[in-house]
Order: sequence, then structure tokens, then C-alpha cells
Amino acid sequence: MNIKIITLLALAGLALTGAAQQANTYTEEQRAIEREAYNTARSLNTVDSWEIFLNNYPESFYVEQARKMRDAAIVRRYCNDKITLAELTEYVDEAGAHEPRIRLFYANLVNNPTHSYRFEHMDVGFNGCTGRVDEHITFADGSRARDCYFIFNDKGLLVKASIMGSKGNVNVSTFDYAYDNLHGFVLKSRTRNGVKNEYEAFYDNDDKLDILSSHNGQKWVLTYNESGNIAKVVITSDGNNRRTLVYNDGYIIREETAGRVRRYLYDYDSATFKKYLIGINDVVEGDAPGSERKFDYQIDSKGRVTRCDISQDGKPEMTITRRFSN
Repeated sequence: MNIKIITLLALAGLALTGAAQQANTYTEEQRAIEREAYNTARSLNTVDSWEIFLNNYPESFYVEQARKMRDAAIVRRYCNDKITLAELTEYVDEAGAHEPRIRLFYANLVNNPTHSYRFEHMDVGFNGCTGRVDEHITFADGSRARDCYFIFNDKGLLVKASIMGSKGNVNVSTFDYAYDNLHGFVLKSRTRNGVKNEYEAFYDNDDKLDILSSHNGQKWVLTYNESGNIAKVVITSDGNNRRTLVYNDGYIIREETAGRVRRYLYDYDSATFKKYLIGINDVVEGDAPGSERKFDYQIDSKGRVTRCDISQDGKPEMTITRRFSN
């Protein structure tokens, strides 16, 4: 049997009876057992060891310190450069990430401009996937088909993208990230066709990603709502406002680009617990109808888009198919 498991079992076996605790009739021997249990938990210093101690000794003299040690152990488990997107997302979804450090770590991760939640190609998101995604695009008018691929690391961060243009030219970009124990991951540089562009991150008073500025003059400015979730991203280039994205519950609902305003529409899928983009409508003044783009999906068991048929103003425009490596 694993030594760690044996030690945890021994820790559980050191518990006092509930009646003795409630009656506060500890003998010196019982106090020594409690002290030994605390020291055992401290020597292991894991989430499990502290949970066992707190369950067995809820009225212990050491309970406040034990809670602090447990919370610190939880932060260590989920705020580090080895944590995967799947592990972190599971904790956030199930436990609500009550620890402020974990909420901050997660927010800074998913608000990276290149994160799979945010990175958009052909207006269709990747829904937090990892590994390689191969994408094939065909057009209804029979024009040149395109092949692209994207590689995401186990944090869901885009590390490489190969995108074919309308004339058959291929642009390859690679992405590098910086990491620190407080803020987590942030985009450090992008190299496109051999040309490297570096980025500098700035954080607000709550240590959330505030501004990401590139050396070529592009800048992302992020704002958050009262709940600490992203509310708006303003993208500028050389001081000129190029694009404004308005978010609700993690999804873009409005876009303003060069005087053009678009509204994003979603449908909630109860099987995957995710929202999928089903339409982008131009917002126009007066009674004139705006341009409308619609999306019809096929998704896999993990909620990832494997095929998307896109129409523009009622006419078929293109079909995107995707193949995932894992």
C-alpha cells in the first residue's frame, strides 16, 4: 500500500469520538492524540490530509489554522504551471472556485486573447479544446477550398496556427506565453512567418489582466463587471479604435468595427451545457433590414463543432469541417 495512503488512514484513525468533543472532556491523552493528528496533517500538507483532520476534529483548537492550511493546499493544487485546462475547469464548474486566487488564475487564463474560448476563426469558437484541430473550408460558389490547422496546449492556449488565405497563401503563427504564480499565463510573443512581435501585460488593482500591449502598436483593453467577469474588450492599433467586443456570461453579444455594429445570437444546448453561435446580425438604423449570417452545427460528444454550415442572407456561403486529435 502507498505510504501516503497509509499515513492518511492513520490520520483518520486518530479521531476522537464525537461525544468526547461535544462534552469538551478531553483527557491529556486525547489532547495528545489530537495534537499528533494535526502534526500528521501538517507533515503531509495536502488537501486530503487537512480535510480528514477537519472532519475528525471540527472543534479542535487547531481548526482555524487547519482551514487556512487546507485552503492554501487547494490553491497550490490548482494555481500552477502544470494544471491542465480540464482539471481547472472541472474545479471551477463544480466548486465555483471559492478561493479568490483560483478565480483570478482562471479568469486571467480564459481572458487571454488567444485562448480557445476567445480565439475565433470564421466566427466559430473551439469550445475549450486542446491538441490539434484540422479545419477544411469549402465555399458554395466553388472557389478555392482552404485548409487550416490549430494547435492548443493542455491549458487551451493557442500555440500554433496555420491559416490559408483566399489566394492560397499560408500564414503560420506560433505563440509563446509567460507565467508567474500570481497571474498565471499571459501572451508573451507571436511569431508570424518568421517575424516576432512581443507583448507586455498590465494588471488592475485586483490583479486581473487589464491591458495587453504589443510592440507593433496593437493593444487589448479589458473591462470587467461587478462579478469580476469580462464585460468588454477594446482592440486598438496605433491609438485608433479598431474593434470593440461586448460580453455577457463569457460570450460575445455585440461587436463594433469601423462604424459597423453586429449583434451575436446564441442557442443553449442542454446536452453539452454550452451556448453555440447561431447568428450574427448587422444593426442598422431605421427600417432597413440588416445583413444576417446564420450557423448550423454538428457537434461531437464533447460539445465541439465538427461541421458548420454558414449562410449569408439566406444563401449558402461556406461549410467548415473540423477534425480533432483527441
